[in-house]
Amino acid sequence: MRRKAAMVVMDDLAAATAGHAHAEVRTLADIARERGGPSESSLMTGDRVRREQAAVINAAAAAWDELDEGYRPATCHGGLYTVPAVVAEAEATGASVAEVLGATVVGYEVVTAYARALPPARPLVLHPHATLAPIGAAAGLTWLRTRDADAVLRAADVAATFAMAGPFGHAVTGAQVRNAWPAAGATLGFLAADVAHAGLLGEDDSAWGALRRGMGNGVSEEELAGDFDSWAILDGYHKVYAACQYTHSALEAALEVRDELLQDRDPDEVRSILVETHPLAMALDSTTPSTSLAGKFSVPHVVAAVLRTGRSDPTVFDAALLDDPQIARLRATVRLTPYEPLPPAPHDRPARVTVTLGDGSTASARCLSAVGGPDRPLEDAQVLDKIAALTGATAPAFAAVARGLVDGERDDRSAWRDLMEEALR
Repeated sequence: MRRKAAMVVMDDLAAATAGHAHAEVRTLADIARERGGPSESSLMTGDRVRREQAAVINAAAAAWDELDEGYRPATCHGGLYTVPAVVAEAEATGASVAEVLGATVVGYEVVTAYARALPPARPLVLHPHATLAPIGAAAGLTWLRTRDADAVLRAADVAATFAMAGPFGHAVTGAQVRNAWPAAGATLGFLAADVAHAGLLGEDDSAWGALRRGMGNGVSEEELAGDFDSWAILDGYHKVYAACQYTHSALEAALEVRDELLQDRDPDEVRSILVETHPLAMALDSTTPSTSLAGKFSVPHVVAAVLRTGRSDPTVFDAALLDDPQIARLRATVRLTPYEPLPPAPHDRPARVTVTLGDGSTASARCLSAVGGPDRPLEDAQVLDKIAALTGATAPAFAAVARGLVDGERDDRSAWRDLMEEALR
C-alpha cells in the first residue's frame, strides 16, 4: 500500500512537471506570482506561491498531457483529484511524508467509492474531472488536517454539492477548459474542507442528491451492498501514452500494423483505415482536431499519428503534429465501427486496426488490452522510467527522489517540504 501510494503521488507530480512546459500553464503561474502572497507551496517549476494557487496550477498541469494516473473500475482519476491539494497543504503546514501518503490514500479511496457507487450514465455526458475532483481534494485535505473519518465524510458530502457540470464532449472537441476542471476541483476541495469544518453542512443525502438527482448518475446496488474487500488505489493504473486511455488499444494495434505494412512504404499510399473498437472509444471520432486535447481524444488522430511517425512517445500527440499534411490525410481515411463481440473485462477495451493501401495490400492487428490495463500493468521500473523521462529536462533531481520515496529509502517522518525542495532543486 505505501509503495503504491508513493508511486501514485510521484507519477502525478511528474505529469505536472511536464505539464508546466505548456504556455497556458506558464501563464497561470505568472498570474499567481504577480498576485503575490505567501510563498507556501511549490509549483512543479520550483517557484513557490500560496498553497491554493499551487494546487490549482499543478492540477491543471498534471491533467494537460493525459499522463496522470487513472482508475479502471470506475470513471475516475483518484490521484489527480487528490494529490495536488494534499501536497500543497502538506508543504505549507510542515506535514510529513507519511502524512502525505496517508491523506492521498484516504482521498483516493473516498472519491473512487463515490465513482463506483454512483456511476455516470453512458454514453458519458459529464466529465469526471468536473464532477468528482472536489470530492478527492476535500477528503484528502480533511484527513491531513483532522485524522477524523467522520469529518472526512462530511467534507466529501459538502464537496459533492460543489460538483461541476463539465461536458464530456469538451474533451472530444478539444475545449481546453477541460484541463482546468481538476484545478477548479482543487479550489473547491479547499473550500469544502473549510466550510464543513465551520459547520456549513448539507443534508444527510447530499451526495445522492447532487450526483444521482442533480447529475443523473446511476446507482450500483452491488457496490452499495458490498463489503470492503480491497484498497482501490491498488487497482490504479499508470499510463505511458499521452492520449486518452480509451484510444490506447487502437494505438498499439496501429503500431503493429505500421511495423508490418509501412516500414518501407509511404503513408501516402494508405487508402483506408478501419478501426474496430470498444463503446467508450466510439465517441472519439473527430477527424479534424484543432487542439492537442482534441487530438488526444481522437481515435483517428492517434492512429494516424502513430502510422505516420512509427512512434508513441508524448511528442507524437503534441499540437505540433495536428497540422501535419500526411497525418491530416490519414485521419480522413479512418472509419470507426464497433468491435464485436465485445470481450469481458479485462479485455473490454479492445481494438482492431486494418490498413489497406492503394495497391490492395492490407494488414490488420488486434490489441485486446493496452499496456497499463489490469492484465498488463506497468512494472514499477517502467513507471519510474516514465517519471525520469518526464522530469529529466526541468527537474533533474526529481527521478532519484521519486525512486528513493517509492523504495522506502526515505524517512517517512521527514517533512514533505524537504522532499519537494530536494526534488525540484
